[in-house]
Amino acid sequence: MSSGEGVGPVDSSARQILAELRKTVVGQETAIRDLATLLAMHSEWFLNPDDDHTAPNALIIGPTGVGKTHAIRRAAQNLHIPLAVVDATQLGGLGSGVNLEDILVELLTTSRRLMKEKKLPAGSLNDDGLAYLDELKVASRGIVFIDEFDKIATRNKQTNERNELVQRRLLQFIDGASVTLNPSPEASHQEVTFNTAGLMFVVAGAFTGLTDDMGARPQPRARALDDPNQIIPDDLVRFGFMKELIARIPVIIVFEELGPADLVEILRNPATDPSLFYQRYLKSLGADLVIDDSALTQIASDAAALGIGARGLHQRIFPLLARLSQQVEDDPVEAVVLDQAKLDRLDQELERIRLDR
Repeated sequence: MSSGEGVGPVDSSARQILAELRKTVVGQETAIRDLATLLAMHSEWFLNPDDDHTAPNALIIGPTGVGKTHAIRRAAQNLHIPLAVVDATQLGGLGSGVNLEDILVELLTTSRRLMKEKKLPAGSLNDDGLAYLDELKVASRGIVFIDEFDKIATRNKQTNERNELVQRRLLQFIDGASVTLNPSPEASHQEVTFNTAGLMFVVAGAFTGLTDDMGARPQPRARALDDPNQIIPDDLVRFGFMKELIARIPVIIVFEELGPADLVEILRNPATDPSLFYQRYLKSLGADLVIDDSALTQIASDAAALGIGARGLHQRIFPLLARLSQQVEDDPVEAVVLDQAKLDRLDQELERIRLDR
């Protein structure tokens, strides 16, 4: 494949996708291997589209803060494939909330930007290095990522009617629908017909309590499992999803909860370490910050106990380093070492401040 100015070939192999994901996604080797393979399949289909045989859609299950959304964003960015991300709780039926049509318009907008930046997906250049895919074709081969998918389950009377409507509407799009859009009516753009058959849908959520009632599974299917903890479609139907919808999302990828060792790895990786933000801020105040291994390990352990994944690192770090920055402003120094003893003193100070309020 030739490349035009500013455009390079995109390596869409599962090996390369996995290598990129490993740079910033921690503790999820099995999950990102499966995700890389799935996205490589979709990228290959992008080269040779066949609307009758598309890559399967996927469901990602995992607690908050473990990298589900980050992984799909990073992969799509590296592959130059248009991606639309939406929170399922914002989805509405016809005429309410965020319509699925809005997602298709977002894909068109992203495709337009990618083509303008000459960041085109694999296979989108001809031998002269000129784009032969228009923005509609690029958009119609994109990825739709729906987060908080578990929140549209029909589990209680208050949400049953609304969630069932959203599920049925989503089923139409996943099945393949031709949708008429006017992406920019104020600019008098012509209407376009968007065929959703080539989109990949990836949905994700925590699905808390999904495996609480294993005994309700059909016993023949339960006995056939090599791993009794394996999640099966029956679990998702019992959780509150239409069987027809789950049948169209056949791939299940599980992200595990992050433990202290995973959070230590995040803190030691310059590509993911949230403390670098605070280090730069302290540097602007004239102080170099060093976090030694004892404090780093304690921070990771405390953050893991919060049960919100990598997001717990910010919750643990901010009070500590905000207090440190205040001390540096009051009493300038050239260097600060955060070790276990300093960490303990800061925690004691913060506790006294909290009690004095």
